[in-house]
Amino acid sequence: MYCRYCGKMIEENAAFCRFCGSGQNSQKVVVKLDQASGLDMLIPSNTMALWAYYLGIFTLVCFIAAIPAFVTGILGVRYANEHPEAKGKVHAWVGIILGALGILLWIPVIGMMIYKAVSGA
Repeated sequence: MYCRYCGKMIEENAAFCRFCGSGQNSQKVVVKLDQASGLDMLIPSNTMALWAYYLGIFTLVCFIAAIPAFVTGILGVRYANEHPEAKGKVHAWVGIILGALGILLWIPVIGMMIYKAVSGA
Protein backbone atom coordinates (compact mmCIF):
# COMPACT_ATOMS: atom_id res chain seq x y z
CA MET A 1 0.00 0.00 0.00
CA TYR A 2 1.02 3.64 -0.36
CA CYS A 3 1.41 6.25 2.40
CA ARG A 4 -1.59 8.58 2.55
CA TYR A 5 0.70 11.60 3.00
CA CYS A 6 4.00 11.14 1.16
CA GLY A 7 2.84 8.56 -1.40
CA LYS A 8 5.73 6.14 -0.92
CA MET A 9 5.26 2.37 -0.86
CA ILE A 10 4.96 0.97 2.69
CA GLU A 11 4.03 -2.38 4.23
CA GLU A 12 0.40 -3.45 3.96
CA ASN A 13 -1.65 -2.38 7.02
CA ALA A 14 1.25 -0.37 8.47
CA ALA A 15 0.19 1.95 11.29
CA PHE A 16 2.89 4.52 10.45
CA CYS A 17 4.87 5.39 7.33
CA ARG A 18 8.53 4.44 7.67
CA PHE A 19 9.53 7.39 5.46
CA CYS A 20 7.54 10.37 6.78
CA GLY A 21 6.26 8.95 10.09
CA SER A 22 2.62 9.82 9.41
CA GLY A 23 -0.08 7.65 10.94
CA GLN A 24 -2.02 5.70 8.33
CA ASN A 25 -5.12 4.77 10.33
CA SER A 26 -5.98 8.24 11.59
CA GLN A 27 -9.33 9.82 10.82
CA LYS A 28 -7.70 12.90 9.30
CA VAL A 29 -9.43 14.00 6.11
CA VAL A 30 -7.08 14.63 3.22
CA VAL A 31 -8.23 17.51 1.04
CA LYS A 32 -7.83 16.83 -2.65
CA LEU A 33 -6.19 19.53 -4.75
CA ASP A 34 -9.37 20.27 -6.70
CA GLN A 35 -11.28 20.78 -3.42
CA ALA A 36 -8.66 22.96 -1.74
CA SER A 37 -9.75 26.33 -0.40
CA GLY A 38 -8.06 29.55 -1.44
CA LEU A 39 -6.23 29.70 1.88
CA ASP A 40 -4.69 26.28 1.31
CA MET A 41 -3.34 27.48 -2.00
CA LEU A 42 -1.82 30.66 -0.53
CA ILE A 43 -0.14 29.16 2.52
CA PRO A 44 2.17 26.29 1.57
CA SER A 45 2.94 23.47 3.96
CA ASN A 46 6.62 23.94 3.15
CA THR A 47 7.89 25.67 6.29
CA MET A 48 11.42 26.20 4.95
CA ALA A 49 9.95 28.11 2.00
CA LEU A 50 7.96 30.32 4.36
CA TRP A 51 11.02 30.96 6.52
CA ALA A 52 12.99 31.85 3.39
CA TYR A 53 10.29 34.27 2.28
CA TYR A 54 10.04 36.11 5.59
CA LEU A 55 13.79 36.16 6.12
CA GLY A 56 14.19 37.48 2.57
CA ILE A 57 11.80 40.33 3.31
CA PHE A 58 13.60 41.00 6.60
CA THR A 59 16.90 41.13 4.69
CA LEU A 60 15.79 44.46 3.26
CA VAL A 61 16.03 45.89 6.78
CA CYS A 62 18.76 43.80 8.41
CA PHE A 63 21.60 42.14 6.52
CA ILE A 64 21.96 39.38 9.13
CA ALA A 65 18.91 37.65 7.63
CA ALA A 66 20.45 37.39 4.14
CA ILE A 67 22.40 34.17 4.63
CA PRO A 68 19.60 32.31 6.47
CA ALA A 69 17.13 33.46 3.79
CA PHE A 70 19.37 32.10 1.06
CA VAL A 71 19.97 28.76 2.84
CA THR A 72 16.35 28.15 3.85
CA GLY A 73 15.29 29.10 0.33
CA ILE A 74 17.48 26.36 -1.10
CA LEU A 75 16.11 23.89 1.44
CA GLY A 76 12.57 24.98 0.59
CA VAL A 77 13.09 24.41 -3.13
CA ARG A 78 14.59 20.98 -2.45
CA TYR A 79 11.63 20.07 -0.25
CA ALA A 80 9.14 21.30 -2.87
CA ASN A 81 10.88 19.22 -5.53
CA GLU A 82 10.72 16.10 -3.34
CA HIS A 83 7.14 16.76 -2.16
CA PRO A 84 5.17 18.48 -4.96
CA GLU A 85 2.02 18.57 -2.82
CA ALA A 86 3.82 20.86 -0.35
CA LYS A 87 4.05 23.78 -2.80
CA GLY A 88 6.04 26.88 -1.77
CA LYS A 89 8.58 27.11 -4.60
CA VAL A 90 7.77 30.76 -5.23
CA HIS A 91 8.23 31.62 -1.55
CA ALA A 92 11.53 29.75 -1.52
CA TRP A 93 12.77 31.52 -4.67
CA VAL A 94 11.84 34.91 -3.21
CA GLY A 95 13.98 34.02 -0.19
CA ILE A 96 16.88 32.90 -2.39
CA ILE A 97 16.79 36.00 -4.58
CA LEU A 98 16.37 38.50 -1.74
CA GLY A 99 18.97 36.67 0.33
CA ALA A 100 21.49 36.77 -2.53
CA LEU A 101 20.74 40.45 -3.20
CA GLY A 102 21.08 41.18 0.50
CA ILE A 103 24.45 39.46 0.62
CA LEU A 104 25.67 41.35 -2.47
CA LEU A 105 24.37 44.71 -1.27
CA TRP A 106 25.61 44.44 2.27
CA ILE A 107 29.15 43.23 1.49
CA PRO A 108 30.34 46.79 0.62
CA VAL A 109 28.66 48.17 3.75
CA ILE A 110 30.39 45.62 5.96
CA GLY A 111 33.68 46.26 4.14
CA MET A 112 33.42 49.99 4.82
CA MET A 113 32.64 49.35 8.48
CA ILE A 114 35.68 47.11 8.81
CA TYR A 115 37.87 49.57 6.92
CA LYS A 116 36.81 52.45 9.18
CA ALA A 117 37.34 50.35 12.31
CA VAL A 118 40.82 49.26 11.23
CA SER A 119 41.96 52.63 9.90
CA GLY A 120 40.52 54.57 12.84
CA ALA A 121 38.86 57.11 10.54
